[in-house]
Amino acid sequence: MKRSLFLISLAIAACTALVLFVVLPIVSPELPGTIDPAFPNAGTTGVPAGTALTRSGSLDVKQRGTVIDGLDIDGCVDVKADDVTIRRSRITCARPTTAVRLFDGYHNLTLEDVEIDGSGRVSAAVGFSDYTLVRVNIHDVSDGPRMGENTMIRDSYIHDLARREGSHNDAIQVSGGSNIQILHNRLDVYAAATGDFFNAAIMVGTQSARVENMLIEGNYLDGGNYTVNFRADLKARNIVARDNVFGPHHRYGFLARGSLPGIEWSTLPGPPE
Repeated sequence: MKRSLFLISLAIAACTALVLFVVLPIVSPELPGTIDPAFPNAGTTGVPAGTALTRSGSLDVKQRGTVIDGLDIDGCVDVKADDVTIRRSRITCARPTTAVRLFDGYHNLTLEDVEIDGSGRVSAAVGFSDYTLVRVNIHDVSDGPRMGENTMIRDSYIHDLARREGSHNDAIQVSGGSNIQILHNRLDVYAAATGDFFNAAIMVGTQSARVENMLIEGNYLDGGNYTVNFRADLKARNIVARDNVFGPHHRYGFLARGSLPGIEWSTLPGPPE
């Protein structure tokens, strides 16, 4: 009798161990803190710790070559000059348009180590062409940057988008143009608290504009109906995506229409949708 009880106990223990072995690997990717710390985060983007900031209102920059450094800007930024740099600054904008806008006809705007807080009202963080973002922390906007001609976003963190009535929120929206680079960013559009997937981490295309010579490389991408969404009517040429990592959250799939002509996608964690 004792031998039978001993054998039954061993069997129960073995089954319990088997259940634990099977369940833990399935749920662990959903737990907080599993994102590789090599990807950008709140500690590696935005204003560096210890930076002293000087209060400022909205800026209307018209002098070529202006360098803005160490400001706490309570307002928005309009740039109407070439070769402007904004670094180590916080921008808290509450207008319902664009937090930082480089106007048409001007070139080479650079933001480095900047935080953009859209106050839940801004429609787009940065627009629209001829700019570079490096280590920028963007949050509480309906959409992140709108990327057009000659734009690059690198080592940046876009997260906590603001849902508004009728909004189709994207971390990055590519509206058209050439020479577009999205490199080693963390684009996280899933809201764990509400279960909102938002629209896409990267949304590419409009009805009329062509997108060409675009590189999407080395990013962490999570959330969205489709995490990366190419429009069905996209006119594409030489769009290359490689070495990107996908998070576990999406409503329908990782990628929509990634096999369209002109798109070369590699390292996808599953079959394209």
